[in-house]
Amino acid sequence: MNRTARIVTTGVLALFATACDGSAPSAPLASAAGPTLKRVGASCAVDVGATQNPLPALHELEGWLNDALQDPGSSLNCGQVRSLDAKMEALTKALDRTPPNFHAACGISGALVNAVGSVVGRERLATPAFPPPFPGGPTNVLAAAEDLNGRWCAAARGELVGPRS
Repeated sequence: MNRTARIVTTGVLALFATACDGSAPSAPLASAAGPTLKRVGASCAVDVGATQNPLPALHELEGWLNDALQDPGSSLNCGQVRSLDAKMEALTKALDRTPPNFHAACGISGALVNAVGSVVGRERLATPAFPPPFPGGPTNVLAAAEDLNGRWCAAARGELVGPRS
């Protein structure tokens, strides 16, 4: 059983144990105003982990996502963050192989762009400005995700060639 499966299994078991505890809560669990869950350690962050191959663009996007998540203007809950993290982990698996699976990376990064665009559009994820990684490059997390999606899709179509395109 891999590490992620063990973590998920442990989490589900802990959730069931807590739900079956039988003690009544002494206060409401959440406000009606739409709570923001506090991020505790790495449990509520995007973390693709170490990669076998150098993937600087992927790690840069990971950093920008985490910076946007920590911005006071962001209000995603941990479930939404974990959804973004799952997409980033799938993207990592597609790219961190020889040769990279750009067709999968194109589709997964498209789903990531849609997810990030959705939470940005609903003003749940802030878009702080970052210095562009190259002249004329993207300056926020959504623009970076769109730019990388375009590059990985171009590589899938054979339009970009290089060591790891």
